[in-house]
Amino acid sequence: MPKPKNYILGIDLGTTNSCASYVDDHGIPRIIRSSNGTTTLPSVVSIDKNGRPIVGQPALDHMITNPSDTIYGSKRLIGRKFRSLLVQEMVGIMPYNIVSGTGGEAAVLMGGQIFDLSEIASLILCEIKEYSEGALETELENVVITVPAYYTDSQRQAVKRAGEMAGFNVNRIVNEPTAAAIAYGLNKNYKQRVLVYDLGGGTFDVSVLEIRDNDFKVIATGGDTFLGGIDIDIRLTGHLIENFKDHMGKDLVKEKIAIARLRLAAEQAKCQLSIMKTTELFVPFITEINQKAADLKLMITRDTLEKLSVDLIERTLSMCDEVLETSGIKKSSIDEIVLVGGQTRMPLIYDKITKHFRKKPKKGVHPEEVVALGASILANPTIAVSPVTLKDVLSIPIGIAMNNGKFRIILRENTPLPASRTFKLTQNRAETLMVDVYQGNRERIMENEYLGTFCFPPPEEDEKGRSLDMRFELSKECILRVSMRNPHTGEQDLSEMITLQTPHSLKRSMEEALQNSKMEKSTGFRAFAQRILGMER
Repeated sequence: MPKPKNYILGIDLGTTNSCASYVDDHGIPRIIRSSNGTTTLPSVVSIDKNGRPIVGQPALDHMITNPSDTIYGSKRLIGRKFRSLLVQEMVGIMPYNIVSGTGGEAAVLMGGQIFDLSEIASLILCEIKEYSEGALETELENVVITVPAYYTDSQRQAVKRAGEMAGFNVNRIVNEPTAAAIAYGLNKNYKQRVLVYDLGGGTFDVSVLEIRDNDFKVIATGGDTFLGGIDIDIRLTGHLIENFKDHMGKDLVKEKIAIARLRLAAEQAKCQLSIMKTTELFVPFITEINQKAADLKLMITRDTLEKLSVDLIERTLSMCDEVLETSGIKKSSIDEIVLVGGQTRMPLIYDKITKHFRKKPKKGVHPEEVVALGASILANPTIAVSPVTLKDVLSIPIGIAMNNGKFRIILRENTPLPASRTFKLTQNRAETLMVDVYQGNRERIMENEYLGTFCFPPPEEDEKGRSLDMRFELSKECILRVSMRNPHTGEQDLSEMITLQTPHSLKRSMEEALQNSKMEKSTGFRAFAQRILGMER
């Protein structure tokens, strides 16, 4: 392969489809077409008849015949714990098997093997890397990957790990709405306050940015990583199942292959209804009734689809209002609304936004490509006529567990990035200090996302106790680093992080500690140890 040209890819790792971009030798951002000639790659992974992973359209084709071993929508799972309520909700929806990984994280069973979600994402990224290198005729090493603005630190780390597993140097993790805003506003001398409405296949994000020439400042952001086009597909699939049951007297809910075919048909019908007001949905030989083949044939109207999904769209608008209210911004002060994500092609969304904001959304950007384009621009800022500066914010608060089970926020929502904060903790004599770190908006720790536990050794024998300086640092990519200042040595050390990958020997010691009544008062440690041991909360 020729000598590398130092291209840096920008990749939008999507729930439904992924997209890659680069900046060419003339400084123009360009989308890279997949091996099939399409501008996007289905974010689907399956297993072929020889037991080898396949990615993209071939994997999507397998969904009809092998739904149990075809993984889609995995972006919702990556970086989450198996026991979390959101993952458990997906367990009951997805046709494939979602299981607990070796460290308690959500994983999937494919071809009789357990795959970590970072592995699934890395297979998609490997496919993008391979066809991009073929298209550009050069080796590619560096990448900027986008994630939903509302991703937690654990999810960002999992995506970064996926990139590294695919053979990339991950230069940066950037929020999708921010990347879209950069693609929208680069070199256009805008002086605007922009709201980016990003509704993709699996996630919803809303961000408000100030654009001043090539200076992009995120003011506020919010969203829901469990709200997207997949939910509309599920609603329409449910409608088809009910219609078939009413007319044919058979419930298809337990027939996995039939459900997989219906879901694909529902997605296709949904896309067609963005253009037409009526479409015919036909799925031949969907099942067998009285030893005879039964087809599903139904006319679907745009009105039916809108009735099934209008509450989901209204939820996105409520989130927009919450973000504006939290940041003290009035609707009337928004200059432009930029639509991002394939689901925004739905006419209902355009109409609802126009009515809600009394302003028509901007149509000058490609909803499926703009995020990848923005990522490649951010990776290659020299193409700008003036320096590109990006100031982002923390999407979800980060804090620590208190002994009473409450959540103490250390870094608040919409804190400008990078950020740091130092605070004091008291450590008693002969006590190992253990601090549980969480991310979320809820008052009680158990309702937030667990990030990890940081340990600090006990005081020296001659010390009765001590006051410690603990420091939280967030990079511009929102990657968390925690350190503790040792008052005995004066050194600032990165504290040890115990994760759910904790060795079995430590699990045994924790189990013994749980039997000690003195540990009852240490709510944070006890909760963490229970999670490590797989005990019920």
